[in-house]
Amino acid sequence: MEFRALNAEELETWLDHVTSVFTGGRRYFSNHWHNDPWRDPEGIRIAVDNGKIVSTVRVFIRKMYLHGEPVTVGGIGEVSTRSEYRRRGLATQLLKDAIGFMESRNIVTSSLHGSQRIYSVEGWEKVPRYYAKQSMTARKLVAWDVRPANFDDHAEVERIAALYDAYARKFNGTFVRDAMAYWTEWVRMESPSAWVAERDGTIEGYVSVVHREARLNVEEFFVSEPIFAEDRGQRLFEELLSNVVARIDAESLEVIYPAAIADGFNAPVIEEHGSTMYRINQPDALPYSYDSIPDLLHNQPQSLSQGIQSHHVFWYTDGY
Repeated sequence: MEFRALNAEELETWLDHVTSVFTGGRRYFSNHWHNDPWRDPEGIRIAVDNGKIVSTVRVFIRKMYLHGEPVTVGGIGEVSTRSEYRRRGLATQLLKDAIGFMESRNIVTSSLHGSQRIYSVEGWEKVPRYYAKQSMTARKLVAWDVRPANFDDHAEVERIAALYDAYARKFNGTFVRDAMAYWTEWVRMESPSAWVAERDGTIEGYVSVVHREARLNVEEFFVSEPIFAEDRGQRLFEELLSNVVARIDAESLEVIYPAAIADGFNAPVIEEHGSTMYRINQPDALPYSYDSIPDLLHNQPQSLSQGIQSHHVFWYTDGY
């Protein structure tokens, strides 16, 4: 068994492998490769048996905001082993290999979505995510002009990106999006229903949603600094979502969104739902101390604190 990085000419073979193991379809994995401006074949670690890829782990190279500043992060995804090769420790060996790769690139942290023991044994620790639920009734008469985001308009994408950057810094775990190609390729593909709230020619809010039956899942949300200063964006959030509900011809929907964006906007229900696991690859690279990884992610320094229960947010738009 050979453990190594993927060679660039093996990409199609690797796509065949992940498509055969997962049910997402080849286009999903192909998009996640070709739409990623930071893609690197070295980040795809593979186990090869007699010339055949039998197991793989991919490291998505990113940066995330932590206590207001960007730090490098390796997102662990596409962990997959052919059924006949499972229970041989291949995934464990590839995770160790991925850790070595991240250390060689000075990637300070790592994150993944899952809770299996295989990850905790190698040093990843679970950090819960909290979601709020409340019913939103359709309403079109709002203070803002609500319309679909236009990813074909470069100037508009730049304005949206600037709003995102200022808002995302308020939380821990949000990804840095400092490449325009990430917006025009990845975010565009992952946000088929993205909306902006505009007033007097200025975009003041943005939301991306997924409609499933009687629910509307917020994939991400952000507002301008002046709007945030008013009420953390609560009025814009409620009016924007009520307008979106009307636009999709529903009377009312249960809206589910990360509670951290404003302590749930006083939602009647806040629940723990899922988690992200984090590993600190280089503790000495962090300029601050912490008691635990959950403490590091849920809290902000006093100068950045918004007085809310948790500052941990991961937007589904950035999912890997």
